[in-house]
Amino acid sequence: MITPDREGTAYRQLASVLRERITSGSFSAGQRLPSEKDLHDEFGLARETVRRALAILRSEGLIEVRHGYGTFVVDTPARIQLSPGDTATSSTALTVTRADGSTEIYPAGTTLTVADG
Repeated sequence: MITPDREGTAYRQLASVLRERITSGSFSAGQRLPSEKDLHDEFGLARETVRRALAILRSEGLIEVRHGYGTFVVDTPARIQLSPGDTATSSTALTVTRADGSTEIYPAGTTLTVADG
């Protein structure tokens, strides 16, 4: 539920809900998102609020607008979790060297994160 007076502005909350749907796989790569009108109807938000939320997702590279066709989820690179002591290097691909000495290679553009603890 989007509540404008809680946890940020309504458009940021909507962007967060849609981002979660994308990252969880509810909206898969290549899938057309609901129209602005459908999102307006689902969330009860003004069309401008919906547009601002979609603009955030576009700026994050999660969606693309195909004029005359709609808004689509882009194919994003895999997310890889790093552990303390791991290192990553980048060229045309990413090479991860794990703390135990093993290495893994991932395509360029993969997002790497370091796990807590």
